[in-house]
Amino acid sequence: MKKKYLIVVLFFILLLIDQISKILVINFLNNKIVFIDNFFSFEFIKNDGAAFGLFGGNIIFLVLITLFLIIYLIYDLKKHFNNKFYVICVILVLSGAVGNLIDRIFYGYVVDFISFILFNNQMPIFNFADICVTFGIIGLVYSMLREGSL
Repeated sequence: MKKKYLIVVLFFILLLIDQISKILVINFLNNKIVFIDNFFSFEFIKNDGAAFGLFGGNIIFLVLITLFLIIYLIYDLKKHFNNKFYVICVILVLSGAVGNLIDRIFYGYVVDFISFILFNNQMPIFNFADICVTFGIIGLVYSMLREGSL
């Protein structure tokens, strides 16, 4: 029973970090803040699409896909509950998916603000939820490759 509480606490901590960072960006980030010139900055953009702006403007579609993903991951979480690494990876994906879902439902767009320039190319601007989803998926793929189920 203790493990379930820790999972719920981890989920809400990650979700809280995401939502607080986005509230701060919405309320206080009026201009681009450059931390390392030509490399790292904060810049508020309203992303009405998915990763890399895919499906831009299709909020209902993206909400439905996200809800389907969340339901599937919760079901999958129950099947792999004894695999700690897998559970943490699923919680990362869930917290990120829910964080961006909240944005889509309440704002009509996802709040993105973390900006990198690599090799003189502007990378897609992202947020904390995207970081959670990315690392969660990388971990899930690793876990499936290790188990031979992929």
